Amino acid sequence: MNIEVTTLTKSGDPHPVWRVLTAVVAIPLVVLITIFAANVIFAAIIGVVSILAAEEFFSLGVKRSIGRPGRWFLAAVGGVSMSFLGGPVWVLGAAVFAAITLMTIEMLTASAEDALVRVAMGLGSILYCPLTLGFTIFMPRREVLLLFAIIWIGDSTAYYAGRAVGRRPLAPTISPKKTVEGAIAGFIGSVVAGVIGGRWLLGGMRLDLIWISAVTAVAGQCGDLAESMLKRSAGVKDSSSVLPGHGGILDRLDSLFFAAPVFYWLLVP
Repeated sequence: MNIEVTTLTKSGDPHPVWRVLTAVVAIPLVVLITIFAANVIFAAIIGVVSILAAEEFFSLGVKRSIGRPGRWFLAAVGGVSMSFLGGPVWVLGAAVFAAITLMTIEMLTASAEDALVRVAMGLGSILYCPLTLGFTIFMPRREVLLLFAIIWIGDSTAYYAGRAVGRRPLAPTISPKKTVEGAIAGFIGSVVAGVIGGRWLLGGMRLDLIWISAVTAVAGQCGDLAESMLKRSAGVKDSSSVLPGHGGILDRLDSLFFAAPVFYWLLVP
């Protein structure tokens, strides 16, 4: 597997036509999969997405000349995703087994100088990718759709509002193009999406969705900034170029990594 990482340049944003076309194809496909896919198929898809995200995560490290686990470890990433089908005990067992296996293999194969960073990158990828996205496997599908709506509408509102009226940088050292105005608009968009979407998907008006959507929106924006920090550290503009107009899997799902477990803990139990 070879995922190209787009190097940071002074060029502007991707052509908006590609951004819109990718969204027009991807969003209906994701919605249909979420509604109709059997549990094992849905988990397998989350596993594939987690593998692609982990590979991008490793590629960012390579840009900084940081060692990475062997590609065999991507199978462990997928296995942790699939373990969500069995419940929390299976997830814990799969994550611990992946960690023990990683450390044992690196102990036997890596040099003393490389072992620490390779183990750290592997453990980080497990925590960042399957252990966060996997919460969507735990959720009823209506809640998954509501989560997607909160994140997608918040991201889109922040992006377009930031381009239109953004003036004050939100985090200039991490992501210079993100603005305070865009973040506020995205926050409002997420809350509105949560309340309206909740009425449609969950039935009835639930006032608790106001604060649940608000906390989820904040978590999503933190996830966005966290991934921007990783890219800034690696000196790249996008985590890869697999999604025309959007960058890579990490670029598209960065908010979801942080938002999925938060949303699950607040709404689903």
